[in-house]
Amino acid sequence: MTTFAAAELETAYFAAYDAVMAYWPAQAETVDLEGRYGTTRVTSAGPTGAPSLVLLHGYSGTSGMWYPVVGSLAEEHHVRAVDTMGEPGHSRHTGAALTSMDDLVDWLAETFDLLELPTADLCGQSLGGHLAFRFALAHPERVRRLVLLDPPLVFAGLSPEFEELGRNRNPHPTFEEARAVLAPGALGSGPAHLEAYFDLLAHGAAHFPASPIIHPHLPAELTQLPVPTLVALAGASQVHDSEAAAEVARRAGAHTVILPGAGHGLLADVEPVRSLVLEHLRRKDAPA
Repeated sequence: MTTFAAAELETAYFAAYDAVMAYWPAQAETVDLEGRYGTTRVTSAGPTGAPSLVLLHGYSGTSGMWYPVVGSLAEEHHVRAVDTMGEPGHSRHTGAALTSMDDLVDWLAETFDLLELPTADLCGQSLGGHLAFRFALAHPERVRRLVLLDPPLVFAGLSPEFEELGRNRNPHPTFEEARAVLAPGALGSGPAHLEAYFDLLAHGAAHFPASPIIHPHLPAELTQLPVPTLVALAGASQVHDSEAAAEVARRAGAHTVILPGAGHGLLADVEPVRSLVLEHLRRKDAPA
């Protein structure tokens, strides 16, 4: 892992991180796990005797992105939110190379081992949803129930507009440039309505010395999902055609819901997402 270009940039980034994490429940705890890829930051909340729920954030979103729903989730689960290795956040990529989604799946399996989790519920948003999907395919015995929140390149290809945005993306924006494009309804990977969260994303885009982005790919063929799965899709998603994605997800056996008018971040409109996730995790039968 390379270092920040200046100490004050590092200070600013982690001050923004802490400002968002302040919206988590007061009793949240953090642990840094040493593994083959480096140090993984995990933030936990909820009773330790409750079923474990692992949360994977969208690209650069950090564990802070779960602030709108984590309080409710932690009432019934021992929540473990993970800062994805190689992305902005408190995890530090100092070990083995991360060059593919298979590497990230291996890192997540090691994280489950370090947390002493033989199995857990797993929920991912955006790129975290793609990783959760890939992990469930590779290790179905370790996933009790799966939740995918508007995951890209799982059930449908990217929209032409989003592909164009990616091609034209400035890989080295200033903070001001990054912050200017972050607004409610923009293509950010997390909740809206919190200026501190937009500041965190902008500091990450402008200053964090993250590893190269690992780009996911649409699976060549998807037949049946191996675990009970909820797929919540944004009706106004900017990344893909939600109707097309829903059709494939339903054929694969997922309980699939399109949230009308919702953008890719989904957590901007908390209540329907919170209710859908909790209802799915409470179920004991296979989803319809």
